Parts: sequence; C-alpha cells; structure tokens
Amino acid sequence: MLSRLITSIVFLFFFSGAASAQKFWTLQECIMHARTNNINIKQAAISSELARVSRDQSYTTMLPTVNGSSSHQRSFGRSVDPFTNSITENETRTTNFSLSSNVTLFAGLRLQHSLAQSKYEYLQSQENLAKISNDISLNVAAAYLQVLFSMESLKLARDRVNAATETRNRTAKMVETGMMAQGNLLDAEAALASEELGLVNAENSLNSANIAISQLLELENAMEFSIAPQQVDIPVQSSLMMKPEEIYAASLKTLPEIRASEYGISSAQKGLSSAKSGLFPSLNLFSSVGTFYNEGGYTQLLGEIPFDEQVRNNQSKSFGLSLSIPLFNGWSVQSNIQRSRLNLENAMLQDELARKQVYKSVVQAHADATAGMNRFNASSKARNSADEAFNYAQRKYDVGLISFIEFINIRNNKSRAESELIQSKYDLIFRLKVLDFYLGKTLTF
Repeated sequence: MLSRLITSIVFLFFFSGAASAQKFWTLQECIMHARTNNINIKQAAISSELARVSRDQSYTTMLPTVNGSSSHQRSFGRSVDPFTNSITENETRTTNFSLSSNVTLFAGLRLQHSLAQSKYEYLQSQENLAKISNDISLNVAAAYLQVLFSMESLKLARDRVNAATETRNRTAKMVETGMMAQGNLLDAEAALASEELGLVNAENSLNSANIAISQLLELENAMEFSIAPQQVDIPVQSSLMMKPEEIYAASLKTLPEIRASEYGISSAQKGLSSAKSGLFPSLNLFSSVGTFYNEGGYTQLLGEIPFDEQVRNNQSKSFGLSLSIPLFNGWSVQSNIQRSRLNLENAMLQDELARKQVYKSVVQAHADATAGMNRFNASSKARNSADEAFNYAQRKYDVGLISFIEFINIRNNKSRAESELIQSKYDLIFRLKVLDFYLGKTLTF
C-alpha cells in the first residue's frame, strides 16, 4: 500500500512538471500556425507569387528593348576588304559590335490590355489564397471545438466513474447491513465497469481529436498539442435574428471567392480586348549603332591603325519606323478572339456558380444554426428533467424503494441527457460561428 502511494506521488510530481511546461494553444494561435504551415496555403501563396511576377513582367514589356551583339569573322581567299571595298586574296579578321533598340509605339493597345489582365489575375490569385486560408481556419475552428468537446466529455466520463464508485460503495454497505440483496452489489460492480469502459472511450476520443487538429497544424507529434481547459459560452445569437438573404447580401461584400470570381471576369474582359488588338496594325520605332575592327588587308595597305581609333571611325547609326499590317495569319487572331470570348463566358458562369454556392451555403448554415438552437434548448430541458428524476430516484434507492436496475436506468438516462447537451452545445457554437464568418466576423471563442 505504501509503495503504491509513493509511486502515485512520484507520478503526479512528474506529470505536473510536464504539464506546467506544456504549451497551451489558443484558437488564434492554431489558426495562425495553420496559415503559416499548411501545404495547401503554401501552394496557393506560390501561385499568387507567380501571378505577381507575370504582372511585373507586363510592366516591363511596355519599355524599349535594348540588345547588344558581337561577332568575329576570319576570311580566306578572295574576299572584299571592308575598308577599301576592293578584292583581296589575303586573310582578313573582322570583329563587329552592334547595339540595337526597339519600342512599340502602337499595337492596338495590346500591351495595355495585357497589363490590366495580369493585374486582375494577380488580384484573383490573392483572393484565392484568402479563400483557402478561410477554409483552413474554419476547419481548425471545428477541430478545436472537437477537442474542447472531447475534453468536456472526458470530464463527464470521470464524474460518472466517481458516481458509479460511490454507488457501488453505498450498495456494498447496504448489502452488509442486509438492506439489499447480494445481486445489487454485482449489478453495481457491472455498472462501474461499464462507466470505466466509457472513460477509456472518452480518453481515446480526446486522443483522436488531438491527432486530427495536429495534422491540420502540420505538427509532427500530436503530443505537442494541448488546450487549456476553458469555459466556452454560446455566443450572441444576433445572426439567427437575421434573414438568410440579409446574411447572403453581407457575405457578398466580405467573401474572397466572390471577389476572386469578379476579378476573373475583369481579367477575361481584358483578355478579349487584348485578342481584338491583333486586328490592328502595329507601329514600332527602331534604332541601332554598330562598328567593327579589322585585321589583315587594311593594315597591309595603310599601315597599323589602333583598335580604339578603328572602333571610333567605323561607327554606323540608323533608326526608323516599321509598320506591320495584319492581312492573313492563318486565322490565328480570329481563333484567339473566339477563345477569349469563351473564356469570358466561362468566367461569368463561374461567378454565377460562386454566388449560387454561397447562397446555398448561407441558407443551409442558417437552417443548421436554427436547428442547433432548437436542439440545444430541448437538450437543456431534457437534462434538467433527467437531473430531477435522478435525484428523486437516488433518494428512493437509498432507502430501498426501487431496485438497482430501475436506478441504473434512470442514471443512464441522466448520462445520455448530459452527453446530448454537451454535444448540442458545441454544435450550436460552431453553427453560430459559421454564420458570423459569412458576416465577416473574426473566428474567436
């Protein structure tokens, strides 16, 4: 007996030390950690960064292009001397240098439309990233509530074990005094074993809930996650007082998927304008400057001339305008226009689909929250009635007026009512938070 006591004290000492060092996660910490480490969010962030690079490149396409080139040539046999323009049989070696530039003056506003399209594509990618982040946040909130529910269920299971233990002990005393038959004690032992099994199941459920949220947070070890016991109250139910249509109208102003679909339409419209610009002529301004250095025939006729002097004296410059008029290009411009029109039509359908999906989700969420509230109210009444019935049965059982089977059935009804109340409570909390989410409110408990 003494050794068991010492073992228990040592266990509690180390357990309390480990618990004090354990980090307790808040909901906001969970959400921020998931947004930072979730792989889906990371991939969406990369896609958004790629869209930003494309947008920045669209700016630079409107700037002049500048290119330099250099070449070295050796000629054998009969060739034209680049200085005297005479035929020579000598080997010549020529090095050429050139610098050219080109700028588009007009191309049917194609560059401007392409720039605007890339801007909308980048904004759309940002909203898609926000949409994925919101989805992850809702999943984390649901998982967080599941952990809290499992913790409260575990506490309830422990209370049931304690109550069953007290009942077993009280029954044993009554059997000893002859107030009850031996069978009642056997029934009490069986009821206690059943409650102990329920305690094990509750512990397993809590472990499963911790594993689920740890995976959402991309934690390598579920033991790294722990939530401090806390009282979570049912939030203000103002959203239930609103009509689904009112919540839907508010959600259109806050949800990123709606803004993403709107940017998709704008992008497709600019894409169509860019495709139509292929029907217009394009006007370009070009210029170039070049020089060369020659070895061989020139030095034999006039003597050695330094490299820098040749480069300076052999310069040539040019500039001009080029006009390109599209007459026939294998129907490519018309095909681009057709594809762009179809893309625009598809973007408009996507926007319509997004709005309908949000409306359906809002209506369903409102119905779920209303049903959740009704369920919670009914569960509260059922729990109160079960408590009164149990207290009355407890007094009757203590004086031997009812059998143990009758008593245990009433106690089981009380346990079921308590479990139903806890479950309905957390379900209602989440349903109300979903409505608040559609209204643009922050996820907090």
